Amino acid sequence: MGSLPNITAPGLEVEGRRVTVFGMARSGVAAARVLVSRGAAVTVVDEKPAEQLQTVIADVETAGARAVTLVHDYDQLAQPEIVIVSPGVPTAHPLLAQARAAGAYVIGEIELAYRLCTSPIIAVTGTNGKGTVVRLIGRMLQRGGLDAPVVGNIGTPLVSVVDGRHDALVTEVSSFQLETIDRFAPWVSAILNISPDHRDRHPTMDEYVAAKSRIFENQSADGFTILNIDDPLVAGLRTATPARVLTVSLQSADADARLEGDELVIAHPAGTRRVVCSVDDIPLGGPHNISNALTAALAASVCGVEVEAMAGAIAAQEPAEHLLRDAGTVNGVRFIDDSKATNPAAATADLSAVDGPVVLIAGGDPKGLDLSEFARVAAERAEHIVLIGQSARALAEAIGNPAQITFAASMQGAVEAAFAASQPGWTVLLAPACASFGMFRNMSERGEVFCGAVRALADKHGV
Repeated sequence: MGSLPNITAPGLEVEGRRVTVFGMARSGVAAARVLVSRGAAVTVVDEKPAEQLQTVIADVETAGARAVTLVHDYDQLAQPEIVIVSPGVPTAHPLLAQARAAGAYVIGEIELAYRLCTSPIIAVTGTNGKGTVVRLIGRMLQRGGLDAPVVGNIGTPLVSVVDGRHDALVTEVSSFQLETIDRFAPWVSAILNISPDHRDRHPTMDEYVAAKSRIFENQSADGFTILNIDDPLVAGLRTATPARVLTVSLQSADADARLEGDELVIAHPAGTRRVVCSVDDIPLGGPHNISNALTAALAASVCGVEVEAMAGAIAAQEPAEHLLRDAGTVNGVRFIDDSKATNPAAATADLSAVDGPVVLIAGGDPKGLDLSEFARVAAERAEHIVLIGQSARALAEAIGNPAQITFAASMQGAVEAAFAASQPGWTVLLAPACASFGMFRNMSERGEVFCGAVRALADKHGV
C-alpha cells in the first residue's frame, strides 16, 4: 500500500514586501488574507467598478489590504514586487506584461499556496470530470481515516487551507490556474481527459495540452502522475512526466486501474490485484463515470486507502450541483439539469448517459469551439432539440433538420417548448455544450433558472 510523504513548504518571502493581487474573485480575497497575515503590504485590484464589488471590497479591507477598482493604469498596482493573478485574468494582460517588465514576480494563487503548503497535494485536471473526481478522492481518503479537504477550482481556494496541517489536500486545478505556476509540484497529479475547450483563452489544442501538462512539469521521481490512457492526447503524455506513471483504462488489460468484465480493478502497488466494486455499484451512469471512479481509486491507493473505503465512497456518490441533477417530473416528463456541461465533450458524454427518449436544450456562448460533432450526436440521440443563446443558429445549421429544432429566447421558453415536444416517459435534458455568458452570470445561475422554470411548469400543471 501507499504512504503519505512528509512535506516541507518551499517558501516564499513576503514579509515587508509589496504584493498586488489582481482580481477580486474568491481566490484573490483568500490570497490577500494569507499575505496580510504574513506581513505583506497588500493591494487588491480589479477592473470592475466599485459598485459591483461592494461586499468583496469590505472583505478585502477587513483582511487589512487596500482595494483599488476600475484599474486601468500600471501606477494603480502600487509598484508591486510580487503579483498574484486570479485565474480569470488573462496571462497576456497588458498590466501584467508591464509588471513583469518592471521586475515583479507574477504567479497565480495555486503557486502561492504551494509555496506555503506543508501538506501533500493531490491535483486533478482535465477538460471534464475534475470536480467529480476530486470529490470522490476526498470521500475515499476521508472514509479511510485521513484528513483530506477538497479544495481548489471546485470552490474553496487552495491558499485558504495552507495554514493547517493535513494528511493531504485534494485540489481541482484548471488550465487557467496552471498557466501561472512556477514551482508548483503536487505529490500526485492526474489528467482525466483533454478535449477542445476555452478556445478564447487557448487558441490551439497544442497550447491547451501544454497548459494541462504543466500539472506535472515540476514533479520528481518520488511523485505520481495518473493518466487516462483511453484519451489519445493524455496517453501521449506518458513519457513527458518526470514522475512515476500510473494508468487508467476501460480498454487496456495492463492498466494500473482497469475494467475487467463488470469489475473495477486496481493493481497498485505493482503485483497486486484488488477488486474495488462492480459497475452496478456506481450510481452515476456512463463510461466516463467508470473511468472517474477508477482514477479516484488509484489516487486513493497511492495514499494507502483500503478498497472498502473506496467502494463505500463510490456507492455514496451523488451528482454535483448542476451535473445531471434531477430537476423534477411534470406529467411523466423528467427534467435533468446538466448546466455544468459547458463544452461539447461533456454534453455529448452526458447525453449518452441518459436512458430513453430525450429532448435536449442546448446552446450558449460557444467559446470559439467547433460544435459540429456535438450537433451530429444530438441529432442522432435527441427526439427534439431546443436551442438557446448565441450559438443557436450555428447549431441549427449543423443539425440540419428544421423539423427537429425549436428556438427559444429564454430558459423559461426553452423549458416550455421542450415539455411541449415531450411525451410521458421522456427526459428533458439541459446539456448546453456552451458557456452561459450572454444570458446568465455563470453556469450555476443557468441551472438555477432552469430548475425554477421546471418548478413553474409543475405549478402551472398542478403537479
